[in-house]
Amino acid sequence: MSSTRSGYKELGLELVEPLQDQPRKSRWPPMADEKKDEGAGDPIKILLEEALERQRNTMMDSFAQILQRLPRSDASASRSYSGNATPFKVQVNFEIPIFEGKIDAEVVDKWLNMLEGYFSVHEFSSREKIVFALLKAAPHVKDWWETYCEQKDETTSSLFSATPTWNSFRDAIKEQYYPVGSYEDEYIKWTTLRQGRDQDVPEFTNLFHTLRTKSGIKDMEQHLILKYRGCMHKYIQEEIQFLDIPSLGTAYRYAVKVEQKFKQKKRDFGSANLKQGKGAPKT
Repeated sequence: MSSTRSGYKELGLELVEPLQDQPRKSRWPPMADEKKDEGAGDPIKILLEEALERQRNTMMDSFAQILQRLPRSDASASRSYSGNATPFKVQVNFEIPIFEGKIDAEVVDKWLNMLEGYFSVHEFSSREKIVFALLKAAPHVKDWWETYCEQKDETTSSLFSATPTWNSFRDAIKEQYYPVGSYEDEYIKWTTLRQGRDQDVPEFTNLFHTLRTKSGIKDMEQHLILKYRGCMHKYIQEEIQFLDIPSLGTAYRYAVKVEQKFKQKKRDFGSANLKQGKGAPKT
């Protein structure tokens, strides 16, 4: 016989009715909800997201501009390139030192060569080249140049009204700041230049161009080719004298090829003699 509710009360026990219509709660904490709401209003996170978004947009804009500037083969691209779009350029930085007006041929040549490299990237007129060069020189160099121009032309009293060429400026700098006799020595080396006995073609060619630059030689390409060929070894001259050579670069490539062929023949001849010597009967 089962006990009734009154029987349980007599024993000091009370029955509790089960809870109805109440959702069952999990005994585990709602971690997913906490993570979902975590940092939703964090101002630092918002600023970082906005900065990343701006950076991404800037990069995409720059990339699109570069693609527009690249040359294309179709006609529409050529029309857009010749329109408002600026041509694609590579930025090159040159650290050009200040020329202090020192009497030193190497210092002068190094300074002028750096300027020439800078001008090969930036399109300057002769006047702009001279002005830029004087900005990279000590003040007394500018004073000397203005005096030089006045002596050349009495009607020219200012640097900016003078109309010399860049080549005349470069020659005047060398004449003024080369040591006494230095130019004459370099020119004599140029006129007596010959390929050395153990000097290969690349080494000789570097010397050829160095002396040509230092001496300020400005001649026709064909005359320079004749000078270059006449300074080389006899066997090279004989091999290339009847070839059609339009430039110094072509002459250099022919000379290298002839020299390599000659050296290979010497190696083959030497190895053949060595083999014959080993095979000869001993006496």
